[in-house]
Amino acid sequence: MQRKIRLWILPVAAAVLLLGGLGYWGQQQMTMRRQMETALNNKYHRSFYSLLENVQNTEVLLSKSLVAAAPAQDSRLFMELWQRANAAQADLSQLPLGDVQTGRTAKFLTQVGDYAHSMLLHVADGKAKSKEQWETLNRLYRQSSELNTELHGIEASIAGGRLYLSELSRQSGLGLQRQGPRLANDNFRTVEKHMQGFPTLIYDGPFSDHLENTPVQGVTGKVIDADQARSVAVKSVSRDPGTEYVVRRVSEGKGKIPFYRVEFSASPDRTGERVAVAVSRQGGHLMWLTDSRAPGKTTWSIPRAREAALRYLQQHGFQQMVPVYYMQMDGEAVFNFAGSQNGVVLYPDQVKVTVALDNGQVVGLEAAGYLVSHHRRELPRPVLSASAARAKLSPRLQRVSGGRLALIPVSGGGEKLTYEFRGDLGADTFLVYINALDGREDQVLRVVRNKEGILTL
Repeated sequence: MQRKIRLWILPVAAAVLLLGGLGYWGQQQMTMRRQMETALNNKYHRSFYSLLENVQNTEVLLSKSLVAAAPAQDSRLFMELWQRANAAQADLSQLPLGDVQTGRTAKFLTQVGDYAHSMLLHVADGKAKSKEQWETLNRLYRQSSELNTELHGIEASIAGGRLYLSELSRQSGLGLQRQGPRLANDNFRTVEKHMQGFPTLIYDGPFSDHLENTPVQGVTGKVIDADQARSVAVKSVSRDPGTEYVVRRVSEGKGKIPFYRVEFSASPDRTGERVAVAVSRQGGHLMWLTDSRAPGKTTWSIPRAREAALRYLQQHGFQQMVPVYYMQMDGEAVFNFAGSQNGVVLYPDQVKVTVALDNGQVVGLEAAGYLVSHHRRELPRPVLSASAARAKLSPRLQRVSGGRLALIPVSGGGEKLTYEFRGDLGADTFLVYINALDGREDQVLRVVRNKEGILTL
């Protein structure tokens, strides 16, 4: 009897071991599959967002080409447009989409790149755009706007968790296929889009790229010690009513401008609120301030908060500042201010101030650009009048306003005195900078407005 039981147990045990082994193997296969799917999704994620960036910039560059009037400006625009269109086409080829789903889109990007290259050769000879060429660029711009809208609809689905990148081939393909006839018929509408992460926010300054290679000019005075830095930092903290700020630590920091970092904690402690202030070792200039406090319900208006920011700057050594643009989000407003001299706006000298909209407390400041660039300049006298500079604008710009003098940095170093004009083309708004000495078109920026504030591209 026992022998029969043993004979019965052995196959059952073997079966259990076999099932266990199969279960383990299956689990391992599932884990490997998930890992492979995650890696693949990450690849698709990078390609999709790179495509989004390049198509966005393609649309922006095409819009700029409609406003730019100088061949030298056109040359720079068409060079970058050619590169962006080719990069977008390469990104598209990395997505899990077949030729049927992407054929028209790939063809469109190829046409944009080819046409940009032909226009680059055209303007290289100093020739201006013809009416027919402008119409072609305008048509390509409207097409790219529609493609941008479609891609951002897909991006919104991904961000909202309604679409996973593993399903991109199925759902985005349907979207792009649905737009096929519209691409073929050139039947598009001009759309103003609110794009995020790719352009530089104008509150960081439309001309902030120059800082990396600029020598420090705004830091003056004697070298201070840690105690002096502490005193400057204490005075710079914008007080939240009913809160005491206690210095916890003073340390040294290195960088283009060496500084002291002074750290505060709020008492009574409110969910770990911390404040940090940087003061330059030379001169004791306020460099930056950050406050981790989360603002409450918004009660302050933008004009009122802007005035509070301006008063704060005046109290801490930043004089003759003019407000430029702002950004509002998460209960805070970030204001960009630029220096001025004899009525000329100095775009290289910029300070960014963040104000909490629940009580007007200054919870952030960034003055690196100002401290790097600020100095008294020997400004040249304009050769052109504002009206003569205005005559240099593209005749296609509508509702032109402005004409104030503005000093802007240029790539490769240096600064140029320009007239700043604002104008519209359809639903789009542009800032155009005309050289006050020779009448050349030095810069074109596109203004994008959304409910949070203003950006430039």
